Amino acid sequence: MRKSCFAAFATVVVTGGALVGTALPAQADAPTTLYVRQNLATGCSDQFPGTLAQPFCTISAAAAIVTGGQTVDIGGGVYMERVSVTSSGTPQQPIVFVGSSINASLGGASAGFVVDGQHDVVLQNIRVVGSGDVPAADVRNSSGITIRGGTYALHTPATSPVIRFAGVTGSSVSKTSVTGLTSTAGITVDAASSDVDIQGTTLQGYANYFLADDTVGVRIDGPGNSYVGGRIDGFTGAALALGPAAAGTVVANNVISGGGGHGVHNNGATGTAITNNTIRDRCRDGIRVDGASSGVSVQNNVLVTNGYFNQGYCEPAFLDGVEIGVYGGAVGKTVVDYNNAHHYYNDSPQIYAWNTRMGLAAFRAASGQAAHDRETGQARDDIDSANSAAPGYPTLDHAGSPRVDDLTVPNTGAGPVTYADRGTVETVRSPVVSFDVALNIQARSVSVNASASTPGLNPIASYRFSFGDDSVVTQSSPIASHTYANPGSYQVTVTVTGTDGRSDTRHTQISMLRPTGTVGLRALSNRRYVSYQTGFGLRPNQAEPSTIAQFDLADAGDGKVALFSRVVGRYVAISQFDHVTLTADSVLVDVREMFTLVRNGDGTISLQAPITTQFVTADPSGTLAMSASRPTIGTWEKFLQVVVPDANRSLKARVNGRFVSADGAGTKPLIASAATASSWERFDVVDLGNGQVGLLARVNNRFVSADGAGAKPLIANAPTASTWERFTMVRSSDGTVSFKAAVNNKYVSADGAGSKPLIAKGPVVSTWERFTIG
Repeated sequence: MRKSCFAAFATVVVTGGALVGTALPAQADAPTTLYVRQNLATGCSDQFPGTLAQPFCTISAAAAIVTGGQTVDIGGGVYMERVSVTSSGTPQQPIVFVGSSINASLGGASAGFVVDGQHDVVLQNIRVVGSGDVPAADVRNSSGITIRGGTYALHTPATSPVIRFAGVTGSSVSKTSVTGLTSTAGITVDAASSDVDIQGTTLQGYANYFLADDTVGVRIDGPGNSYVGGRIDGFTGAALALGPAAAGTVVANNVISGGGGHGVHNNGATGTAITNNTIRDRCRDGIRVDGASSGVSVQNNVLVTNGYFNQGYCEPAFLDGVEIGVYGGAVGKTVVDYNNAHHYYNDSPQIYAWNTRMGLAAFRAASGQAAHDRETGQARDDIDSANSAAPGYPTLDHAGSPRVDDLTVPNTGAGPVTYADRGTVETVRSPVVSFDVALNIQARSVSVNASASTPGLNPIASYRFSFGDDSVVTQSSPIASHTYANPGSYQVTVTVTGTDGRSDTRHTQISMLRPTGTVGLRALSNRRYVSYQTGFGLRPNQAEPSTIAQFDLADAGDGKVALFSRVVGRYVAISQFDHVTLTADSVLVDVREMFTLVRNGDGTISLQAPITTQFVTADPSGTLAMSASRPTIGTWEKFLQVVVPDANRSLKARVNGRFVSADGAGTKPLIASAATASSWERFDVVDLGNGQVGLLARVNNRFVSADGAGAKPLIANAPTASTWERFTMVRSSDGTVSFKAAVNNKYVSADGAGSKPLIAKGPVVSTWERFTIG
């Protein structure tokens, strides 16, 4: 037995040729921690006692003297060594090797740990990065060995497994990361090893057949072992392979994804529990049970798109993969139930195998199994539907969460907990935010409606609205409004929180632009007003600028304008799907929502979309959605811009209280002679820009003209608005308006106190030049 150099003992010293018996004084107990450090200011030496002040330089030096109950504390640095552990601890006082720094690692061609013939040894947070052909952790003929945390890696062309257990009992690997870019396996447990539990461990290997020969993530060949709560990605052979002697193995709560071979391959092992795993995107079978397997249980698993589906890493020769396959001697000796299997998005009919590939219905008929299996890829079908009496059933899910009952989903499971979920995730639904915003740029306000939000496992307790200008409202109701002090771009954020504290947050950007007026756009192609109706787009189909045909013009900056549909509280935009159709579905103004407003010489306007450089066109049928699709301006691309409050109005002369009439249906000069306002007495005030307007007679859709450059009476006979048809509308404090003709800067007068036709000859505004808009 090794004696500690720190223990008190008696010795005999030879002095000057004489034997002198000397009793040394009692020494302190052996230290509980031995330190290994590199590059310290005070230096290190393997001749030092291993204290923090005088640490060892190598891990092997500490391993040579460590005893039960001691910890070897490994500091930062790369240790180019292969450490052999030659001592044992006890269950109560194990030997512990711990990496106390994330930068502590073992490197080099032979890097790693060897534990041979020992017991009660812990390797904690150890990092081994090797490139040679020896295991990073080689455990042989030992018991009570614990590998906890850390990273172990080997790289091609290594043929050894990364972690090897040979003749090992009662040991474990937990929360460890294994990179197995080798030609064999990540972790192997041989036939002479038993009661080795691998928990919460992640393995990563090659997925691509063309980069490596068949490799295995975890290979178990001995009895009574387990792989639980882990994750395996890649590996060109099986992610997890069980040999014939691996009796009573538990494979549960694991996430297994893309790789060349099977997900789980049970080749002759008996009594295996394959339970609550999620397996997807393997090139071959998701779960395969074959050989002399018997007493195998395949339950509560979720399998999605396993088998060859043109994944780039799959070998094209293998086209026969299924989600769950039972073959050979395992037929009739395997229980399959409560699984969700979804083979392909078009529901391929061959997703199971009972020696022969077949669909779920045929599998049930042939095997008498899978009565509760579901052919589905919907996550909702995983909820509250597992068999909690299945062998290997985990009471906690992969993340360590307990089972919960979702009251919105029927409990269709079996066993003592009928609401456990299938697969690795116990779904605890959080609330989901869904909200709509309606803008009013005239009032500079937004209304946010989160009524479409859905509760999670528990009811929604509160709604929190953040409007992006430091204004926040938290309330129990789902609708809130807010008014902004200034135009600008703002982020509206909504958070819903359930009574259990779970929450969800979504946000959207809005533009609160400065409006410059509310208008109706009267298409020159058919003299109809443009309207917006959800599902039909913008169309010129309204006789009046009613609610659905009113738009706010807004300043979009850089000389551009935006059109804002008042009926839906949205900006007009170029469709993001076909890039030409107009729709009013945007609350944020970007390039899709911007237009260049072109004023034509005839008093009309046209709209050009910068994103397409095309002009907005209006089909005269009024049935087709408008689009920005014309390269030049023609009749269909022209619109009259009518100020909504001044559409379909009448003009009553103050001088005689009579309405101005486009006499003779517009064939005669205007005169203030009508006692009532009928169709001859109705006009649209058209915005011609630069503060000028035109008067469009409703009776004949002609502009009122100051005929003869203002020398003749006004008459509604002009098809377009040129100089003679332009007026400045002057509003007086008494509520009346007057019209100054642009052609001669004279005011329109109800001549002869209204007994004569209107004419632009008034030098100033007097009673004859005043009109009331009605």
